[in-house]
Amino acid sequence: MISVKRIQAVVTKDYKDLMKNSYMLSTALMPLLFAYLFSREGGAEISAMMVLCVTLTMVIVGSFIQAAMIAEEKEKNTLRGLLLSPLNIGELFIGKSILSAALTVIMVAVVILVGGFTLPEQTGIFTTALVINLIIYIAVGTILGLVSRTVMETSVAGLPVLLILGMGSLFRSLLDVEWITTVFEYLPDYQLTQIVEHLSTGESVASSFIILSVWAVVSVVVAGLTFKKRRFD
Repeated sequence: MISVKRIQAVVTKDYKDLMKNSYMLSTALMPLLFAYLFSREGGAEISAMMVLCVTLTMVIVGSFIQAAMIAEEKEKNTLRGLLLSPLNIGELFIGKSILSAALTVIMVAVVILVGGFTLPEQTGIFTTALVINLIIYIAVGTILGLVSRTVMETSVAGLPVLLILGMGSLFRSLLDVEWITTVFEYLPDYQLTQIVEHLSTGESVASSFIILSVWAVVSVVVAGLTFKKRRFD
């Protein structure tokens, strides 16, 4: 049984810690710079550029901030207390994710506004795709935070995540190796781009949603198993 009060206690503690951490707060504002720079290029319609800005926001705020908060708990030896508390895995995962998720949603909205991007007419479908991507990046950030020993280590371990999950579509266009480009087509950012493009042309987005759903399920399961492993350790 999930306890709302226990989850609320975790969120409150994370909020107080975040407000004291200037590094995390300044990192969370970085996507605004990308949105501003891209808006000056004049690209105001739904495009790969908008998807890139949104994806980078999810990686930087969703994954990096999530990983940094968990790693900071490990540095302070407070995560051990949470893992040994009556909190179950579901409450831990939800409690440690709500703040990062809320901050990511706010920053995505601000980035779209600052960038001057126009949302597609099928807003519900697009929003659903964003929510699934958010789950993926939050789960990935949780895994990074749990396997890293320090906040600094999350930056090192998170760099490949930024490059691959956040900018995979750019690398795909630059690389001329068939198997690499094929693998990159299954990354969340490429699938989100496909959804945006297919919404504008009226094509089916079912296959992209299936791939994103698989990513979400696998990443959440791995995050849960990592939580459980750290609890036993």
